[in-house]
Formats: sequence, structure tokens, C-alpha cells
Amino acid sequence: MRSVKFSDTAPMNSAQFDNRVINCNMPGNTGEKVFFLDCSSQQLEELPSAVLQLQHLEELHLEKNFIHTIPGEIQHLKGLRVLYLQNNHLHGLCEELSELKQLQSLDLSDNPLTSGPGFFHVLAQLFSLRELRLYNLGIPALPAQICKNIYNLELLGLSGNRLTMLPSEIRNLTKLREIYLQSNHLEIFPSVLKELPLLEIIDVEQNLLVSLPGEVCGPSWKRLFLASNRLTSLPTRLCKFGSLRVLDVSSNSLSKLPRNCHALTELLDLGLSHNNLGAFPPHIGRMCSLQVLYLKNTGLTKLHPKATSLKRLRLLDLSQNGFTEFPEEICALTDLQQLSLDDNKLQEIPGNIRSLTKLKCMGLTGNSFSHFPEAICGLQSLEKLYMGQDQGLKIHTLPQSISLLKNLRELYLENNSIEVLPETIGLLLHLETLDCHNNLIKFLPDTLCCLQGLKHLLVQNNCLTHLPENLDRLQALETLQLEDNPLSDPSLSVCSQGITAIHKYLQDKKWRRTQSTKIQAWWRGVMVRRRLGPFKGLQTKEKKAKGKKDARKGRKKSPKKKK
Repeated sequence: MRSVKFSDTAPMNSAQFDNRVINCNMPGNTGEKVFFLDCSSQQLEELPSAVLQLQHLEELHLEKNFIHTIPGEIQHLKGLRVLYLQNNHLHGLCEELSELKQLQSLDLSDNPLTSGPGFFHVLAQLFSLRELRLYNLGIPALPAQICKNIYNLELLGLSGNRLTMLPSEIRNLTKLREIYLQSNHLEIFPSVLKELPLLEIIDVEQNLLVSLPGEVCGPSWKRLFLASNRLTSLPTRLCKFGSLRVLDVSSNSLSKLPRNCHALTELLDLGLSHNNLGAFPPHIGRMCSLQVLYLKNTGLTKLHPKATSLKRLRLLDLSQNGFTEFPEEICALTDLQQLSLDDNKLQEIPGNIRSLTKLKCMGLTGNSFSHFPEAICGLQSLEKLYMGQDQGLKIHTLPQSISLLKNLRELYLENNSIEVLPETIGLLLHLETLDCHNNLIKFLPDTLCCLQGLKHLLVQNNCLTHLPENLDRLQALETLQLEDNPLSDPSLSVCSQGITAIHKYLQDKKWRRTQSTKIQAWWRGVMVRRRLGPFKGLQTKEKKAKGKKDARKGRKKSPKKKK
């Protein structure tokens, strides 16, 4: 069995491509059959003829090319099971495509296909299809013929079209597990979906839904995406089936949740962001299995005491709300790994935040801190910390205790008024990203050069005049942003050439200083060997001798007295 991948090579014309494919498939060379071929992103304008000779081919990737037509010879690929044609210039499908009776997965997304009877007629004959993706084709309606014939479908992708409804015949797709209807024109939720016995994932985000029918849920539904619609309420029946694990109703007009929402006993992920809740729904506190909770921009100013019951919560997003004080209830959520409190009005962080021993990511950007909240330094598990500031108060200093964040990998301090980075920052040995752009930093500490894993250093728009001489030790550095600094050592012209040029400049500078030191040492040795005294003594003698010489010159120039 052989897999061939060309997508990571330079684009080729059809003739070159044919030669590459033929060489890969010649029995004399390999003695193997090609089952997988990746020809994506090769700027192909037509399907290479050599590909059509690979009779054993099972999976063919042709996405992101400029192919206009599929030749009729494609029918010779009798064993083809997977065909990806998205992001091409296809205007139609040849009738011979319907001869691929083994085809199980087909992607025709992002093509200028004319969705007429001929197009759907070809698709309707691919009886073995299990996955059909038709994203962004402008389809106004799904023909009943598709639903009647391709009854083995398990995934149907129809996002980015102009659908206003689904045909009732879709109930024939009894094996369907996933349906994607995002970004269409649906005003009424397709109730027929609840009749599909195996359906698990339903995505109707970014439509025009105003309400949901009472009997909306199917028995096997696990993920329901309703974000970016016009919903003002959720039906009580939605919570009847406890199989839901993910429910996203973000960006609607909800002001409350059904009282029985705690009946969703298996719910793991709940998205409520960008709704007009105004207060934390206390019923959420009874969802004991919840692990992910999004409450971004929901008008909250405090949490309900029942929030402390969410012991399994791993991610909590409370950004863009009105918190003036850190919600103490959070400190009881000891399984929390990600916490976002960006764009609130916080001024302090309490010391008992140390109870969050599993916290890895914390977002505090855009708050009202007048100084760095030192209590954060007790979070030794922290890997990412966001402390940037776009408006309001600015942080002026960092504490020496920041070195306690031993596992920190990313530190974001942009748009503050920091003048000096502490020497102890060099103890953050796992740090990979340091973003301090738009501050008042005058110099970078030499200890920064100890961060051998540092990959991204962003210090543009500061007050730097020079760089640490050992910066060339940062061999892992991939990004170094130095724009808008009054740099003179190295000069801006050197810095503009990139990291390699900067490293070379610093290395040359150290070499010149080393040579100068060697010459001085040699000269001192010569003076001592000639018994002219220690080097410092020689310098003193030279100065005295020079002084006497100057004095003699002065006497010679003075006029003689007349006798």
C-alpha cells in the first residue's frame, strides 16, 4: 500500500505533475499500488491524466486548485472512496461521476456550481455516500430526490447556502448523525430533524430563528448549536432529553433560562455569551456535570452563591461584564483550568485565588489594576497570563515574585506603562512568548538571555536604546519585534534585517571586545617582562613624564629677560 503527497511541494504544471505521478506508480520503481494521493494546492487547472490511471486509488485530494471540469474518465477510478474537490472553479459535474459506486465521502464546497437538476441528478446516484459536503454553494433548496436516494448518509453539510426550509423527505436519512445548516435563511426550526433516530449534532447557527417548537429535541441529540439567531426564550421541553452534552445559544436575545434546565444532567458545555441575562441564572448551579461555561457580555456584576456547586467546571468565561470586585465564588471551583475576566473593572485579586491549583490560563486584560496583583504569583500551575491594558489605569512595575510562576509559557503585558522588567524574569525558564509592546521599557535585563525556550519577543514601541549583548543566546527565537524604539546599539538598519543580522552584530561586537582585551593583556605582559613596572604604575609614570615634558615646552616659549 502506498500514499503519495504532493501538497507540500512547489506547484507544477499538468505535464510535470503527470511525470511525478507516473514515476511514483511505476511497478519497476516501487512495486506498490497507490491508494492515497494528495494533489491539493498545486494550481492545477485540470485533472492530470496520470491520476486517472491509478486504478487502485481510494482517496484523492484535489482541493484548492483551479480545476474547471471533471473529465468523464474519472469513472475508471472504480475503487475511489474519498474525493475532495472544494475550493476549485467547477461549474458542473459530469454524468460519469455517478459511476463511482464505491464513493463514500464527497466535498464540493466553495465552487461556482450551478445547482440545477443535472447537478443534483448526479449526486442522487451516488448511493454509497456517507458524507456529503456542499458548503457555500448558494443552494436555495435541497431536492427531495437527494433525501430519497442517498439514504446511507451519516454527515450532511449545507452551511453557507440560501435554504429557508428542509424537505420532509429528509426523514428518510435514518442513518444521519451530523447535519450542518449554519448561515442559511431558516426562520422556522426544521422539526422533522427530531424524527431522525441517530442524529447527534445539529448546527443551525447564524440563521433567522425567532422561536423553537416545544418538541424540539430528538432522543439522541448530543450537540445543539443555536448561536447568532433571534431567540427570546427557550422551550421547557428542550430540557426533556438529558442526552445533550453541548448547548450553544450565544448571541441571541435571551433574558432567562427554563427553570428545569438542571434536567440536562449530561450537559458539559453551555454557551450563553452575548445575551441580556443581567444576573447569573441560579438553575445553572444545579448542572453538576458542567465543565465549560461561557457568560461573556451578559450584564453580570456578581455571581450567585450556587455557582460554587459547579465543582467540575474547567473553563469559565466572564469577560466583558461589570464586575468591580473579584467574584469570591470562583475560588471554590478547584478544577478550573481557564478563567477569563477580561474587560471588567477589577482592581484587586484576593489571596485565596491560590486555591485554584489547576489554573493554566488567566485573562485579566482591560481591567482597572493600578499595580500588578501579586496574589497571581501564587498560581504556580499558570501557563498563560494576559495582563494587557487598552484603556484606564496602567501597570508601572512587575514584582520580583513573578519568578514564582515557574510553569509560565506566555506572558502578555502590552499597552501598560512598565519601565523596567525585573531581573527575576530570567527565572521563567519555560517562557516562550513575552509581549511587552507599547510600554516605557528603557532596557532589557541581561537575565532575559537565560530564557533558552523563548520564541516570541515583542517589545516594539518602547524606549530601548540598546539590546543585551547576550541576546544571541536565544537560539529558539522566531519573532523579535523592535519597531518604534530609539535603538542605536544595534542600529535600526541592522534590526530591520531580522534576527540573524542582530545575532551576527552582537557576536561581532563581543569578538572585537575579546580581541581588545587580549591586546591589552599582551601589552601589560610585555611591560612587566621589561621590568618597567606594573601596568597601572606605567600609566602613572607616563602621565608624570608627559607633565614634565609639557612644562619644559612652556619654559622654552617664555621670553628671555634682558640683561
